[in-house]
Amino acid sequence: MSAIVVGGAVALTHRDTLYDLIGVHPSDFVKNQSQVMAGTARDGQNPASNAYNLPQNIDSSSTAITKSADGQFWTEARVNSSSIRFLIDTGASVVALTEEDAMKAGLDMRKLRYVTPINTAAGQIKAAPVTLKLVSVGNVSARNVRAVVIRKGLSHSLLGMSYLGQLQTVQASKTQLILRQ
Repeated sequence: MSAIVVGGAVALTHRDTLYDLIGVHPSDFVKNQSQVMAGTARDGQNPASNAYNLPQNIDSSSTAITKSADGQFWTEARVNSSSIRFLIDTGASVVALTEEDAMKAGLDMRKLRYVTPINTAAGQIKAAPVTLKLVSVGNVSARNVRAVVIRKGLSHSLLGMSYLGQLQTVQASKTQLILRQ
């Protein structure tokens, strides 16, 4: 018990160093929450609907995504010919699309067959397997990307390993995720 108390005291004393190490400070959440409550972000848009940063091309074969105030990596990606908002999720084995985003990507919803079992934190569900002709984040692209469409329970699309695994490297730092082709 005394080790826990001592550890807590050390963490409290050196909390600013710990915040720097993990790349997130509690004030980031306070700022983000106050913007959500006010309904506007610094750019005048609603952060609840725009809680991501656009990818920034570093060179001809790599792009960077800046960590959002919520500590996650959100990005805009081109899927086929449409722009879709994604949460980058290295724990997802495939790209997972909401039905709304699948429609944006031009998939024929009538042809989808929800037959593939997917294990989620909420249990097993059925998803419709699809192949996306093109997925691009900034200037980093992959073709013929395996994906699934999830009918219910997915609040936003996930950019998973079926895209990320086709890249040369995915490098994470405290503040950025760098994708290299």
